[in-house]
Amino acid sequence: MKLWLRLLLLVWFPFNAWAWSPEGSEASDLLLGGLGMVLGHELGHLSAARNKDVEFDGPAIVYSESTLQPRAKLRIAAAGFGTQWLLSELAFNVLDQPETPRQRDLAAGAILGHLVITGAYLTFLKDDAYGDVTAISEATGYSRSRVAQWLALPAILDAWRLFGDPPQWVPHVTRGAKGWGVGWAWRW
Repeated sequence: MKLWLRLLLLVWFPFNAWAWSPEGSEASDLLLGGLGMVLGHELGHLSAARNKDVEFDGPAIVYSESTLQPRAKLRIAAAGFGTQWLLSELAFNVLDQPETPRQRDLAAGAILGHLVITGAYLTFLKDDAYGDVTAISEATGYSRSRVAQWLALPAILDAWRLFGDPPQWVPHVTRGAKGWGVGWAWRW
């Protein structure tokens, strides 16, 4: 299937589901927010990879080991998390506003999607040969465990922000860690 068709289907599903979902359906809005986060993560990779030598396997990127320089590989691999972090901060902003319940459910779903994606990369995708953690590890020379620790900090703090009542310094530290991570990946 052509790349443009796969992207169209990837974009069409969440928007169609949003139009379809019945009003007041909290579970479908949470799911839709989570799917939007997955879409955002993958679009981050696609945006960073637009002029690089990468292959696409469905919606996922397969990093070409033969032609990508370590800097390009790092930027493409980290772009998914960078986009995810930006979207999660936008979602937290929605949660802090007196929005409609549906907007809050979509935002909470997006944050849950961010936590699930990160959790997957910290556990069963950590050692995946084509995964983001492996690509970041290969590009930088840091171990997969070190990369996973770096990715875990914002997720742990964001889980605290979503499920708990953290002190006021927590959102600032989370934003700082996310900003540092994005800046580090693009300046490395």
